[in-house]
Amino acid sequence: MAVAGAIAVLDWWAVGTDRRSIERWAKPAVMVFLIAAAVAIPAESDWIRWWIVIGLAFGLAGDVLLFQDRFIPGAAAFLVGHLAYIVALVPIEHPLPAVVFGLVMVGAFAISLGRCIVRGAWRQSPLLGGIVVAYMITIGAVVVLAVGSWSTVAGIAALLFMASDTLLAWGRFVGSAPGGRVAVMVTYQLAQAGFVLAIPTLVIS
Repeated sequence: MAVAGAIAVLDWWAVGTDRRSIERWAKPAVMVFLIAAAVAIPAESDWIRWWIVIGLAFGLAGDVLLFQDRFIPGAAAFLVGHLAYIVALVPIEHPLPAVVFGLVMVGAFAISLGRCIVRGAWRQSPLLGGIVVAYMITIGAVVVLAVGSWSTVAGIAALLFMASDTLLAWGRFVGSAPGGRVAVMVTYQLAQAGFVLAIPTLVIS
């Protein structure tokens, strides 16, 4: 985790100063070390650990594809990664008040920002619009399940994911996003690290 954190800071600097040659290797290197940490960290459930590892692996694939400006394959890889997180989180106990809280947060996002993003994507292409809708539903499910687990670390990680994806989609389909690519990268990598750190806190009911 320490190595991943050090490389992440280097990656943020590279993104902010447009040093693509450094970003090219630093961005995937962060994920490689996070995957190694996820394999090594103590876990109450191997099911949760390995599905999170699968999610991280697809995140790594998405990073590489997006860096090559292959948006649709990259988004598909991230979509599969989020589905893996859903599989990891489903067997956990989810008290109703926590689930309702998660649903309220996702609903507020959909009403305030999500519809603008979907409208912007649909204008570019109905295919993109459909992908964005599917992606938003999936990340919404991740947020509800993570917040609903009462794991503070998992809940924060999922909310950081939603923030990162919102900033990325807003910048691509609506207009310039606050913080630009640096904000996207910081929130994204902190989210992935959060899911690794959540592994010891998640227990199948």
